[in-house]
Amino acid sequence: MAATFAEHDIARICELMFRSAAEGLIVVDGGGTIILVNPRLLELFGYAEHDLLGGSIEMLVPTDLRKAHDGHRRSYGAHPSARPMGSGRDLMAIRKDGTSFPVEVSLNHFEQNGTRYVMGLVTDITLRREAEKELQRTNADLEERVERRTVELRRAEASLREALEKEKELNALKSRFVSMASHEFRTPLSTILSSVDLIARYNDGASKDNVDRHVTKIRGKVRELTSMLNDLLSQEKLEQGQVRCTPSDFDIVHLCIELIEELRDLAKPGQELTYHHTGEERNLHQDKQMLANVLRNLLNNAMKYSPEHRPIDLLTWVEGGELGIEVRDRGMGVPQEDQAHLFERFFRAANAVTIQGTGLGLHIVKRYLELMNGTIAFTSRPDEGTTFTIHLPLHYRP
Repeated sequence: MAATFAEHDIARICELMFRSAAEGLIVVDGGGTIILVNPRLLELFGYAEHDLLGGSIEMLVPTDLRKAHDGHRRSYGAHPSARPMGSGRDLMAIRKDGTSFPVEVSLNHFEQNGTRYVMGLVTDITLRREAEKELQRTNADLEERVERRTVELRRAEASLREALEKEKELNALKSRFVSMASHEFRTPLSTILSSVDLIARYNDGASKDNVDRHVTKIRGKVRELTSMLNDLLSQEKLEQGQVRCTPSDFDIVHLCIELIEELRDLAKPGQELTYHHTGEERNLHQDKQMLANVLRNLLNNAMKYSPEHRPIDLLTWVEGGELGIEVRDRGMGVPQEDQAHLFERFFRAANAVTIQGTGLGLHIVKRYLELMNGTIAFTSRPDEGTTFTIHLPLHYRP
């Protein structure tokens, strides 16, 4: 049989529940006057009971929010219903000592003797908000770490892809080198071997002219091999980042004259190497050896790809703080469709594949000039010739 309570017992039980509730309880009338509070609410706000009873509910609301709260309270009084307040947003309350704290408030209404009252259940959610903020900080930190790690992984992936591409390119270059070397080295070596055999025969008393002719041929082929090996070694050093500019002061006219004299013996019959410098300024501060290699390569090409009895011109001038250089030939020229690729590694123009060479010379020339902060350009017409133009600062600056 269910237990029953007398009316006065029920009232007593309700009072005990009100007094011992773990959350703050407050009752106000229609005008917002505080009628009843429980001990937990007094503890939350730091007031004595006599401080609150008869006072306005707005005294528990921060000053800057009281006007808005008064409007919310009046709106609720006009349309009362059971509902929680503060879900998903912060409501702020103020203690007697002036400190504010976040709260969650649930409202309900009831009538007694024809008068409407509103009861509020007030929960201090300071710890919850701090936990939420800490969770937000943790999530933000985690997101930052994930983003940072993602960026690192992307960079690592990009580095791996770049390394893979370089490895593929290196393997391709190695294959092309093996193919080129086996072809390009075979011809001069065969010529050298054949000339040595003939010299051995001429030792039986043949004319000195024949011996001299084959010695000259051997000398030329050895120079070809040396030039090709030098190109390969230079390319390797460039790829490894081992080439650095070593500037010094020198006279461009003296350098060009020395190169012309050095290369004159390599010219084909009737090829004339000419040199002309315009202006009085002729001193510069650059990498002398690197520039000499550039000019040597261009002049060698001019002789190699030009027929006999054609002039080859080397021109230099100084203007606007720059050294200008032109190497001009009247040779076979470069086909229009090949000109865009002329400075690529191992590239040989279609009309030059039968002439020995590594296809590295012009690529190395361009890389050397870039290291010296210079530029190179060219114009060319098939069967009319090619002109290379260089612009180089007079004073090298890293």
